[in-house]
Amino acid sequence: MIKRYLALCLLLYCVMLSGCGGESFTKPLEIENAERYTKEGVQAFSKAEWEKAQWLFTHALSLYEGIDDRQGVLYSRINLAEVALSVQNYSQSLHHLELATVIAKKKSLKNEQARITLLYTLIALQKKQIDQAETSIQSLLPAIDELTPSTLQIAAISTRTKIAFIQKKDEIIWVNRYANALKSPTTYPIDFSFRLLRFQALLMQQQGQYVEAEANLQQALIGYKTNSNRSGIAETLLELGHFYQSQKKWQEARDYFNRSNIVFSYLRNSKKVKQITENLLKIENNEEK
Repeated sequence: MIKRYLALCLLLYCVMLSGCGGESFTKPLEIENAERYTKEGVQAFSKAEWEKAQWLFTHALSLYEGIDDRQGVLYSRINLAEVALSVQNYSQSLHHLELATVIAKKKSLKNEQARITLLYTLIALQKKQIDQAETSIQSLLPAIDELTPSTLQIAAISTRTKIAFIQKKDEIIWVNRYANALKSPTTYPIDFSFRLLRFQALLMQQQGQYVEAEANLQQALIGYKTNSNRSGIAETLLELGHFYQSQKKWQEARDYFNRSNIVFSYLRNSKKVKQITENLLKIENNEEK
């Protein structure tokens, strides 16, 4: 799912407020309340409080619609699509994205189309529509020689790197491109660095560098915990479980799978919970042999 390392992180609130700088007039009460709901929604989303975030963004949307603030409506739709994606409600996420796309087609709001495209890509990935995801992400990737990719472009490279690992093709190329992008002067979320560590750990495992791979995963886990990124914590715990499972270290694998299962359950990610349950059964069967 899209997480904070993908740079969306529902920071649309900041983008929305930045467009209001320098204005001397008093904001209408509806706008102030909508911005407050949005700000609180961002905070709830960052804590993985999906129901609260949805409630707040829905109220913000209603206020923006009531005064025909198209930009506010657009951001609220994208925010709601992000929340729906976080709980694997693809139909609801697509519904909000379709409505957001209609608004974004207007000349003054075209820049938000890139955010919408990234969300469409992530939905395709979660639904295992890999070819569709690869095609969708192409328009967001920066040119090879572009020295200062935007935060969203770096997010696109991260997503494309994940696709490379799924396809088992050109993983080294995309990991290196991702690492180079993070060396740019662009200010990007620190979680991007933790995602790079996880990608590098996967490469190291392919090359038999198991000590280094484990160190990278543990470093990423510490980083996510410091940054209170539950999604990153859950994914890294899961990857550590797979790492130890591949080493036939059943007890360690079980421990990390169980810890990951608890966090994914909190995040209401039923697909991951099912996957982990299946892995725990495999470990149990191996131990009985």
